[in-house]
Amino acid sequence: MKKLLFLAIFPLLLSCSKHQFDLEQLKFPIEKKVLNTAGVNTNEYPTFIEGEILSFTGNNDTVMVYGGMQLSGNLRRYNKNVDASNYVKFFEDPIHKDIRAYEIVLKTTEETEQLETYFDKNFGKTDFYYKDKEVSCRIWEKEKSLYYLGIHFDFNDPELLNKSRKTALLFVVDKSAKEIISKEAPQGDYFQFYRHYLEIKESPQHKNKKYTYREYIEQSRRENKSKEFDVIYFDNYIEN
Repeated sequence: MKKLLFLAIFPLLLSCSKHQFDLEQLKFPIEKKVLNTAGVNTNEYPTFIEGEILSFTGNNDTVMVYGGMQLSGNLRRYNKNVDASNYVKFFEDPIHKDIRAYEIVLKTTEETEQLETYFDKNFGKTDFYYKDKEVSCRIWEKEKSLYYLGIHFDFNDPELLNKSRKTALLFVVDKSAKEIISKEAPQGDYFQFYRHYLEIKESPQHKNKKYTYREYIEQSRRENKSKEFDVIYFDNYIEN
């Protein structure tokens, strides 16, 4: 009887363990041994730049799961002569020696659209949202983490026979990991504006007080009347 019960339960165990590792379920800080179970090598390596943040990369099917979605993929899907995979990079806190951030890079359209739809549905509106015909940049503060999501539209790659595609970058970081945020958080496109906001937020006037990006924008509008400032900060800003 016990043998029959085990045989009945065994397929269920296999099904549950298949996607046991899920990036969306990870909570900071993350022990490096957790990454090892997903096939990510976390052995330390020599660095040649003072203060460099150690990072560990993986691209296998086990580690490339977010919110139950399989995000692994390769550009060979479009051109068999091009080998470039979707991947995730984990960042080690230089003081605590554990993982306090990760960055998912998606080069394939299908997985990019999955991730974008997931955030539209599960994260909703946010104060930080910029969008133009080439890129959208959003940031959410949720619990004790920051979520940076950048989507590039119509990314034209000559190596893929001029095939247009969408690409994504998702950077998730513990809000307390100030050094990682300073050195590794996205700063391109509209994300540079959030960096300016964080600097103001840490000033004595706002430190340890509620001060949202929307409040920062409204204050900037009142204090800066020049057209140049308006174009830089307010053009393509989406007010939800």
